[in-house]
Amino acid sequence: MLNNILMGVQIVLSVLLLLVIMPQEGKGNFSSDFSGAGDDFEAQAYFKPKGKQAFLLKSTRIFSVLFFINALALVVINK
Repeated sequence: MLNNILMGVQIVLSVLLLLVIMPQEGKGNFSSDFSGAGDDFEAQAYFKPKGKQAFLLKSTRIFSVLFFINALALVVINK
């Protein structure tokens, strides 16, 4: 019974992680590496993310920790 509940929670957490990770922007821009057109991006790298990016980053951290804890609980329950 508990195994089924934890497995359902694991599936929900994995879908939530997908929904939170996919809209995030990458940290690097490969086209700027070769063309030198990314100077403003390098200047903004020192600032903290704001708005949507900050929310997505915090959500990713929270959901990934919950996913890991739930995976460990599944391992302990199945032993």
